[in-house]
Amino acid sequence: MQHRADIDGLRAIAVLPITFFHAGIPGFAGGFVGVDIFFVISGFLITGILVRDLEAGCFSYADFYERRLRRIFPALIVMLAASLVAAYFLILPSELHDFGKSVIGAIIFVANIVFYREAGYFDDSAEEKPLLHTWSLGVEEQFYIVFPIILFVLMRYLPRYRGAAILGLAAVSLGFCVALTPRNPDAAFYLIPTRAWELLAGSLLALGYSPRIAQGPAREGVALGGLALILGSIFLFSSDIAFPGYVAIAPVLGSALVIGYAQGTLVERVLSIKPFVFVGLISYSLYLWHWPIIVFGNKASTGEAGIEIAIVFVVVSLIAGYLSYRFVETPFRNRGRFTRKWIFVESLASAGALLALTSVGLAVDLGQRQFPRQMILFDRAREDVSPHRVRCHPSSGLAAPEDACVLGDEPANTAVWGDSHGVELAYALYRQGHAIRSMTYSSCRPMIDAEVEDVPDCAAHNRLVLNYLLNRPDIKNIVMAAYFPGVVNRPDAAAGMRTSVRRLLAARRHVFIIAPTPHEGFGDLPRRLVRNGDFSIPKSQYEARNRVTIAFLDQLKKEGATILWPADYLCAQGQCPATIEGRPVLFDSHHTSQYAADFLAKRFASVIWPDDAGASQSTPGQEGPEPIATN
Repeated sequence: MQHRADIDGLRAIAVLPITFFHAGIPGFAGGFVGVDIFFVISGFLITGILVRDLEAGCFSYADFYERRLRRIFPALIVMLAASLVAAYFLILPSELHDFGKSVIGAIIFVANIVFYREAGYFDDSAEEKPLLHTWSLGVEEQFYIVFPIILFVLMRYLPRYRGAAILGLAAVSLGFCVALTPRNPDAAFYLIPTRAWELLAGSLLALGYSPRIAQGPAREGVALGGLALILGSIFLFSSDIAFPGYVAIAPVLGSALVIGYAQGTLVERVLSIKPFVFVGLISYSLYLWHWPIIVFGNKASTGEAGIEIAIVFVVVSLIAGYLSYRFVETPFRNRGRFTRKWIFVESLASAGALLALTSVGLAVDLGQRQFPRQMILFDRAREDVSPHRVRCHPSSGLAAPEDACVLGDEPANTAVWGDSHGVELAYALYRQGHAIRSMTYSSCRPMIDAEVEDVPDCAAHNRLVLNYLLNRPDIKNIVMAAYFPGVVNRPDAAAGMRTSVRRLLAARRHVFIIAPTPHEGFGDLPRRLVRNGDFSIPKSQYEARNRVTIAFLDQLKKEGATILWPADYLCAQGQCPATIEGRPVLFDSHHTSQYAADFLAKRFASVIWPDDAGASQSTPGQEGPEPIATN
């Protein structure tokens, strides 16, 4: 296949926005679509090579994977080895196991499956995973295990229908992607069945299944339209949208139009300028190195990230990408210098060595002795959650409210209704000597007739819960918990929660609402403590940040709800410490830790059950009896 400089330029258009987005450069909120552009380019180029070899009758898996290894593996191995060294000094104890799994996943090209399985509330934030970007390599290699066989069968036995067959596969994959994104966005993002259509879009181009457009204004317009779709996706998309889904069609279609029609147009001339071509040539190495540099750089930094450090990350990534391309990628592509046998043997040996080193590190906890005890305690707070969080806190599907977990012995005259902010509180209230019916649902605030885009069953769940509570007069106390930015920033959500409160009050229930905990929204608290040590924030800063929420809660208070203010107990003399007795008040950026929940529940108990004299006197750190789950 003839080398095309404009495709190198398109690689630059893919990798630079990814790097800028990850580094935190403003204006590139949709930079993540660069991966989708890479998928289309890969499908086009690799399919072209496969078709050439199949038509010439010289295709072999050994030859195909020799080329893949030369292209991908040496730079990947060097990056992984460097990441292991950095991890020795910077990876925290709580991150070690997942980091080890990600190294193994990257080596055997199943990183996308590893990260999919880790996705959820207990997953490290994306900003803390040095090898998260290797998920895309997993998708590609899994595709290229199967696709050559499919293409061989089609070209040998069904040559007339090969285009229609591949188009059909792409349509099925796209259908899966669109259907699955709202219901299981992690699966849609990481797994090959929902990503294959992007690579197949490039395959269709390589097979010549695209309308022919002669040179002239029409071709110029189509190429410009493709570039506009790409740039629009980069500058107009954000991580708030449900992705990939149907919106991924924009960058994929744009890439296909540029690849298919840019030749001989203004777009080709722009993409072929030397700076774009240079970045395109180093794009693979740049992609490999930029994310570990950013993640480990942030771990080593003791200050808040700003535009200056973001620019430094980009510059260092470009330098690392060039050095990797010049001294690792390029030499290993030289067949005269490195034979096929050498490539296979050394790839296997280096992969085996890294796997062995990673396994030993996981087994003996290498690299963790250098952290002070207090830092390790802060880090462990990320695991300070309810022991019943996984079992009692659904994230999908619909279950009958009467089957919800009961912590303690029936009857339970108190229910906790809300999103994940109610999980630790429910367990803490149980530990005050009361049976609690836990009715939490991931990312689903206690609101009626309001939808949540990524939680399609939320509205139905809330209707079931409200009807259940209204039909159970024995459940007298309703404690409501929510992540309030997801309420007050949406008029329909705020109205929905107001309706929930009003209907419960009208049914003569006692409604208690848990206000935001100080430090919510200020970043991952345990990690910040690990980096900077203990600190506090002015209570006025907390109040200013939550001004809209406080006004919303004050209105609900006027209607009869009781507001429970964590800040009343966690802040003193105008300051809100980040810890209680050395324990972080949050286990991430906005969820109350179990230790803090126990601390608060002991104080809330006298408000929720004012006449109760038999409540448990358990205190934070005392386990008490395990609850009995009943249905």
